[in-house]
Amino acid sequence: MILLAQTALYLLALAGIIACSFGLILFLGGALNRARPSAVRLRRAGLALLCLCGIVASAAAGFVGLPMIMYFAQHS
Repeated sequence: MILLAQTALYLLALAGIIACSFGLILFLGGALNRARPSAVRLRRAGLALLCLCGIVASAAAGFVGLPMIMYFAQHS
């Protein structure tokens, strides 16, 4: 059961990193396009920043969550 929980958490963290990476590329490309109005570029830059935060959060969830599952498995 612990192996299943670890695998699921790892795959969810990996999926979050991949999805946020695609979002970062998409929104950052629009933010760097000088043909767009300034307000649209700022909004897309903000969304790219949120995607970058999502990458960090997904990585942290994976790297902190796996040892946490192992810790609770030892102490229960």
